[in-house]
Amino acid sequence: MTTLLWLRDDLRLTDHEALSASSDDARAHDGCVVALWIREQLPDSAEPGLGARPLGARPLGAASRWWTHRSLAELAPRLAELGIPLLFTRGDPREIVPRVAHALGASTVRWSRRYAPGARALDAMVKSAVLQSGIRAHSHPGALLVEPWLVSTASGGHYSVFTPFHRAAAAVPTGPLRAVPSLLPEPDAAIRDAMARLAADRVTCSLDELGLLDHSPPWWRDTVEQHWCPGELAALERLDRTNTWLGSYATSRDLPADPDSTSRLSPHLRSGEISPRTLLLAAQGRSLPSKDVTAWVRQLYWREFCWHLTYHVPNLRHRPLRQRFEDFPYQESPELLRAWQRGHTGIDLVDAGMLELWHTGWMHNRVRMVTASLLTKNMLQPWWLGEQWFWDTLVDADEANNPVQWQWVAGCGADAAPYFRVFNPDLQARRHDPDNRYIGRWLSLREPGGITPVVDLAESRRAALEAYEIIRD
Repeated sequence: MTTLLWLRDDLRLTDHEALSASSDDARAHDGCVVALWIREQLPDSAEPGLGARPLGARPLGAASRWWTHRSLAELAPRLAELGIPLLFTRGDPREIVPRVAHALGASTVRWSRRYAPGARALDAMVKSAVLQSGIRAHSHPGALLVEPWLVSTASGGHYSVFTPFHRAAAAVPTGPLRAVPSLLPEPDAAIRDAMARLAADRVTCSLDELGLLDHSPPWWRDTVEQHWCPGELAALERLDRTNTWLGSYATSRDLPADPDSTSRLSPHLRSGEISPRTLLLAAQGRSLPSKDVTAWVRQLYWREFCWHLTYHVPNLRHRPLRQRFEDFPYQESPELLRAWQRGHTGIDLVDAGMLELWHTGWMHNRVRMVTASLLTKNMLQPWWLGEQWFWDTLVDADEANNPVQWQWVAGCGADAAPYFRVFNPDLQARRHDPDNRYIGRWLSLREPGGITPVVDLAESRRAALEAYEIIRD
């Protein structure tokens, strides 16, 4: 008996419930496991306009595609060492998953759950197609600490404020870690022949033929690759250094110049190279100051909160949670947006952050808030344009965190920053980069010469407050 393991954002061996269950299938029935990763391409999955609700997961941005390519390259030989071949393909999972399962003679298909509305809808269609073909289909948890339906308010609804959500979610037991499966029997000759036919028929392809690296900026090889090593092994190595970055997290997490001020595990978590349960138990198991552990674990639950909202509230990527913000008088300007994207606003901390993003695929969280605030409040540019830029350039771009965080800064989301809270980049720089190390490092990559600020911070703040008065409750 063969089990087909459909991988998505769960590119790891440790604490992988769908993988563990697939392994149990193989051992119980003297069978094998074949893994499959699909670059999803749906007829109706073109990038939608404002208000659209597409089917399927959000297409990966350029930085996430770069990361995923290298993560898959790291995972494939490690799966092979367990006796599990990894197949690649691109197209519509509604057609591909049943076809591959049937070709392999699979009795069961397993996968890890997804929670965004478009991905959930697609997975339900795939499950129906698999079941109709007479093959069992099972989904498993693994991307979150708490399934979104396991916590609710006293009235039975979803949470829209973080603190009570955190309290309820933290009370839900997480369960034990799943061990890495032991060596499985390799596919027999019949399964190998079936895989060869799938390749000959162009149903499956090589990793390079997925095209994940197509259209990536050519200089990323000399920039982003210097800063990151995708894959589960690198994530576990970073986790082994927990004491380095967690030991002073509560006080140092807002210092962007310090490379160990945060965990830098977010891109590994985003691609599923490490599970949130692994991170939670590792943090709680360290003999470190409770204030540091508590502060960092709170960030894990903020991620849970973002997914809780994404599960329960349709279309957060396009529509503000606070509906009155649909009438906010943004003053869309391609020129201002471009200056912000290039790090040419003339506001040093913002420009340093945008240059860090472009050269590394990442930005310190404190600086993310400041750059987003300048764009949406001082520059009065629509929050969804900044969200799209981050989606395309962040290696940790997350389908829930990214839009929820942008709405938080813009003041239009759940538990949002008050409309009158406008980050002052100069004050933030003096407070969090007092010796100018962060700003100096990244601005040194810009062409020499001063840049006139695109906005006056004081005047633009006043203009923003006047605009917010229009939609104020």
